[in-house]
Amino acid sequence: MYANQSLRESPAPAGTSVTREAWIVLAIVTTFWIADGYDTFVLLVTGRPALAELLPPEVSHLFARYLGYLVTITLAGWATGGVLGGVMGDRLGRRKTMLLGVALYSVATTASALTSTWQWLALARFLTGVGIGAEWGVGTSLLQEIWPEKWRTRGAGLLQAGFSVGGLLVSGLWIVVGSTFGLSWRWMYLFGIVPLLVIVAVYRRIPESTRWTKARHDVKPFALFGEPQVRRHLVGALVVSISITGGWWAVTSFLPTFVGSLAHDPREAASLAGWAGALYNFGEIVGCIAMGFLAEAWGRRPTTIVYLLGSLLIVPFVFVGLGSARAVTIAQLVSGFFTGGLYSWYAIHTPELFPTRIRATAISIVFSGARYLAMAGAIVAGTLAAALGGFGKVALWFAPIYLLGVVAVLFLPETRGKGLPD
Repeated sequence: MYANQSLRESPAPAGTSVTREAWIVLAIVTTFWIADGYDTFVLLVTGRPALAELLPPEVSHLFARYLGYLVTITLAGWATGGVLGGVMGDRLGRRKTMLLGVALYSVATTASALTSTWQWLALARFLTGVGIGAEWGVGTSLLQEIWPEKWRTRGAGLLQAGFSVGGLLVSGLWIVVGSTFGLSWRWMYLFGIVPLLVIVAVYRRIPESTRWTKARHDVKPFALFGEPQVRRHLVGALVVSISITGGWWAVTSFLPTFVGSLAHDPREAASLAGWAGALYNFGEIVGCIAMGFLAEAWGRRPTTIVYLLGSLLIVPFVFVGLGSARAVTIAQLVSGFFTGGLYSWYAIHTPELFPTRIRATAISIVFSGARYLAMAGAIVAGTLAAALGGFGKVALWFAPIYLLGVVAVLFLPETRGKGLPD
């Protein structure tokens, strides 16, 4: 299939300069991250009109609960795909697993535009989650294993910012599609075919990790549970992940819907939701990139604690402390910086906690495993919002989860300057 095997194997990242191949990998994987962000946020900004069309009239007043169901089902797919993708990535390779994941979520997102009931939309969202989850851990591993030690952290911040670019893109498109032209939410899902087209165009340019190639015969996924140090790192990182993921999916993910609920007509709601999502994702882009530089300057643990405490303060302030739709919308810049920027922790710190032979499995479990618990948070948040009349009071219940992450990160080692373990 390939005329030159060396095209698929990267040189060991021993140098101090970023090679052309490393930049190509960053560009391609970041493109997939942008698609991840798009396919994640598209449900959050179009959830209200989609469910207004798909739900039976007798349950339409339970919109918040059903949106919670869709978020939960997406998370279930994400978690399942993450675990499976991590194991596949350590056994079959980073490259092959990443491409399979991207192809799956591209097809599933496009299929969402054709659904006729909320159940079919839920199935499409589950498969979308499986694809995103399968891709994330192996893509992160590939980038970290190819980029030189000196620049890995900054590269990871840039990579994670791509997810936010996808969210920014979907917010901007929804302003045009839903508000300016008043078109159906289905148009937003048709753009899901783009990642599949990208694969066709560039798949020959994507290398395999030489680190993985050298360690592939030593792959032992169950070593995650058999080695005490690895097990401690896994548990500690998983608790931090629960804090980050639980806080985001139980509260922050509903921000576009919350802002839209402050509007008086469908077009205004689409505009507000779109602008809120756009500002949030712009703040998240800055937060993700900044975390890469701050983690190198301050250390992984202090930087993560600052972001967690910032999230703890900004979430209840946005939902409860502000009284107007305009103020809530503008505040998404700060909310995005902290609660969204936190996601760079996954790409920066977790790969440094585990050796190459189990890295993809470990960081996929950390990243995706927490979503099994976040599913419960999304259901509870949606149910409480329906019962209490909105998401404002729900934020006060869930914001303290960020304190859990502050405690857990103190039990993880500081890895600044120690390099990526083989």
